[in-house]
Amino acid sequence: MAFTGVILMIQGFGSLIANHFFGGNFGLLHLVLDGTALTVAGAVVGVAGLLLTIGAVAKDS
Repeated sequence: MAFTGVILMIQGFGSLIANHFFGGNFGLLHLVLDGTALTVAGAVVGVAGLLLTIGAVAKDS
């Protein structure tokens, strides 16, 4: 479960970072979304991955 969370964080936050710093797109979200929708989706996917990872680590501890 933690692995899935990490993949989601890479997908979401990577999209935001690549778009902001390099002016390009990263991952699969840009194939479906554009503009503000892409930014919001990247943030939501990144936060969902973060919460999933934290939950999986807390469950194992």
